[in-house]
Amino acid sequence: MTVHAVTKVRLDDDGRVTGVEWGRVDTINNQWETGPAVADVIDVVDAIHAGDAVFALFSTAAGMVPGQRFITVAYATGWETITLDGAPVHEREIHNMARIA
Repeated sequence: MTVHAVTKVRLDDDGRVTGVEWGRVDTINNQWETGPAVADVIDVVDAIHAGDAVFALFSTAAGMVPGQRFITVAYATGWETITLDGAPVHEREIHNMARIA
């Protein structure tokens, strides 16, 4: 299983994720395998459907800290995006993540 981390998100006017800055992570050495790059959310959706794990990274004064795992969300229109799995965590939600400029 490949593990990815998302450092930034792009949100639409309704707060849905439309793009990310992400990269593949070496979890043994706690470093990037491929540095973060901007991608459309469908790339993340496809990775999750393929069985990859995708986690949020939040910026703090002490550096980046891991957050919850992303899961996919499907809308009746057929459009898919991502959201964080589990109960809300104070200051560790999608709207707290850094944004793609």
